[in-house]
Formats: sequence, C-alpha cells, structure tokens
Amino acid sequence: MKFMQRALALTVATCAFTAGAATYSGNGNTGFGGPIGQGSLYLTDDGTTVSGTVNKGPNGFNDVLVLYIDSITGGFANTSGFGDGADGLRRAISGFDGGNNRSLLTFNGMTPDYAIALGPTSDSFGGLWQLANGGANSLNFVSSVDLVPIGDGNSGTYTFSFNLSQIGITPNTAFTFDLLGTYISNSGYRSDEALPGNVTGTQGWNAFTQTGLGTYSVVPEPSSLSILGAGAVVTLLGSRRRRI
Repeated sequence: MKFMQRALALTVATCAFTAGAATYSGNGNTGFGGPIGQGSLYLTDDGTTVSGTVNKGPNGFNDVLVLYIDSITGGFANTSGFGDGADGLRRAISGFDGGNNRSLLTFNGMTPDYAIALGPTSDSFGGLWQLANGGANSLNFVSSVDLVPIGDGNSGTYTFSFNLSQIGITPNTAFTFDLLGTYISNSGYRSDEALPGNVTGTQGWNAFTQTGLGTYSVVPEPSSLSILGAGAVVTLLGSRRRRI
C-alpha cells in the first residue's frame, strides 16, 4: 500500500509527541542459518534521521539484508526489471547474479522505491539506492548508511542510519512508510529468511512472493506542529485515520 504525507486536519492541545520507534521480529526461518530470520530490527528517528539496529540471530551475518522501502508514489511491483550486477550489493537488490540466474521477488501490498543493502562481511558496506530498471549501475546510489561494524559477521548488533529526505520524505512531518527485508547472497541466491515482513518461495534462484510487511511511522516533535485547541486528530490522505 502507498502512504502519502499525513497532515490534513490537526488540532492539538496538551500533547507529548515522541520520536518514532518500532521493533520488528524476523520470520523465524533458518535457511541461511537464522541470523536474520531469527533476529530482530529496531528503528527509531529524531524527525530527520532514521537509525536502525539489527540484532543478529544465530550464526554469522555473512550475506546481505536488503530492506525495500515504499515511501513515495510509483514504485515497482516486482524485481523482474532489475538487472544491475555491477557489484555484490547491487546483485542482492536485483536478485540477479549478473548472468542467467534470478530470484524474482514479487511484492504484495507495497511498491517499493528504494532499497537499503547491508553486507557487513560479504561486501563490507551498507548503502541506500533508488530502485530502477536496467542493467549494470542502473540502480541509483544515494548514500552510505554508515553500517557498523563491517568485516565482522559475528557481532551481536549492527547499526545504520539514513535521512528521511533521502527516501523522499520531508523531515519533521507525520508520515508512514512500508518496508520488507529479505536475506539474500550477493549472487542473488535468496534465502527464506525475512526481517521485517515475510516471503514465501523455495530457497535459491527461484521465484518468491512477499506475504507480509512492516510499517514505520515518523512522529514529529511538538515544535513541528501547530497548537490550536483541545484534542489531537490527524486526518490521513487515503483510507486511514490515525489518532495521536
């Protein structure tokens, strides 16, 4: 589902807005040993920067966690057009080995626009890309996400961060975006492990379908909102209304 900026009708009196935060559990699967499927992800933000912590499950974080993010209009229904095999993290995002092998991922309930790829040992890097169809280097590199540590597959935790503006969100505005994490090798060979959300498919260069997703809500600090009167009601664009 696509969520647009939330802020049509807002009345606020005495309210304590706090930074957004959410914890997601892995889907429990152990196809690559369970470091992601039996791990968890914690996200928080300060209205401008989203900070993430991956809490590793058993065995080494030796492959790539790709986090697909649906934050703006448009996006992609599946990975069939992604043919970027220029490096390991691009191959992981594409689900493609750069040759003839592909693990197609079909999205269900979201159409992502961006992807974060975390490869602490396989590629010693974590970055953010804007999704695009095409061949080598077609994925648009946005920025490093400052993944720490790198070169160590056995750390208990891994941290990263990115700016909301880098995924098309205006800082300090109420907003909800969707995300799906899939654990995959840097050759595009996909496991059954997911965090957050879930996928179904036969492990390998085979077709997978998304069966669950995570959502994250950015909640602005009080200084970013107008204080007008009693109560607090936000009318959402689309089909939802959310009380704060």
